[in-house]
Amino acid sequence: MLEGIKVLDLSRVIAGPYCGMLLADLGADVIKVERPGAGDDMRHIGGKDGISPAFAAVNRNKRGIAIDLKKPEGRDLALILAARADVVIENFLPGTAAEMGLGYQAVRALNPAIIYASVSGFGQDGPKGHKPGYNGVALGMSGISALTGVPGGPPLRPGGSMADAASSYMAFAMINAALVHRLRTGQGQHIDVNLLSSALGLLPDPAANYLTGGVVPARAGNRNAVVCPAEVFETKDGLISITLLNPAQWGRFCDALGDSPLGLDPAFASNAERIANHPALRARIDPIFRSRLTDDWVDRMEAASIAAGPVYEFPQVFEDDQVKHLGLIAEVDQPGIGPMRELGFPARASGWKASVRRPAPAIGEHTLEVLREAGVTEDRIQQALKDRVLQAT
Repeated sequence: MLEGIKVLDLSRVIAGPYCGMLLADLGADVIKVERPGAGDDMRHIGGKDGISPAFAAVNRNKRGIAIDLKKPEGRDLALILAARADVVIENFLPGTAAEMGLGYQAVRALNPAIIYASVSGFGQDGPKGHKPGYNGVALGMSGISALTGVPGGPPLRPGGSMADAASSYMAFAMINAALVHRLRTGQGQHIDVNLLSSALGLLPDPAANYLTGGVVPARAGNRNAVVCPAEVFETKDGLISITLLNPAQWGRFCDALGDSPLGLDPAFASNAERIANHPALRARIDPIFRSRLTDDWVDRMEAASIAAGPVYEFPQVFEDDQVKHLGLIAEVDQPGIGPMRELGFPARASGWKASVRRPAPAIGEHTLEVLREAGVTEDRIQQALKDRVLQAT
């Protein structure tokens, strides 16, 4: 889908690199720029010998070059690549790229049609725009942590790099929209994506309820605070998550429980009454759920057209038949690690297919190849290697 699109990826860690990987999965030629020697910090988190599974999982399908961007010659070589690119991705602190001579205005002067995506903690300006921001900080400031936890308990940090991933998805979407805009108008643009906005963007319904109605969402543990039942129940061998969203489902749910009289009890006749009488409702149905295995309950609920699914421990996720059917696992032979399984591209389309064509690069693996393609002379390349502006492996 994106074959022929050239992307210069100056970003590091997760927010930014994951976006570049998604573009690469769709066929874009993504050039990953790293520091000579150390490379991306993500290489060393949970890994060894300059490669980690986490780094490999967000940098596959890219070609890798190593340039010291703090040196004038390194900046100039990066500008040569930017002048030939369709997209530049960076996630330096706001203002840093411009100070190095690699900001949007500098690149735009050479390449007016460039789509330049900046991913930051809080945006490119404003009272906090200059501050560093990481996943946990964004989760705390966005309200996601405030909604996570049990009633009466403290806010909790959700698992995974949710804000990082949200910003990568947002940058991915904005870049593709900008490519369409450029196709129609010939114009490039500067895209401003940040972790705080992206994380807050995951909360459209609680934000609307608060901003319009003044309803402050509370921590509700494993239940939905405004829909009932929409929560997790303990079974004989594990946990099941069930959600009801309309009145017609209530009677079918009670029948599937084997407690049809519950569906006629006026204390639980409506969603509002079930929320108001939630402790009594749980006291009645919890023992029923504990009487059967999770798989039995899932089958019974699905037969009644009730949305239900098991609550997995993490290893169980990848044994699920639907996860396998969706092809969500990619297999890669990653140098430095060996055969590796990682998440594949998380969507499908009828007209094209994402693919894994190459593993994540070693530091500077494609430095010579990429610069030669860009027309940099051999003498200049060799001098830059001698001056330690470049690293090639």
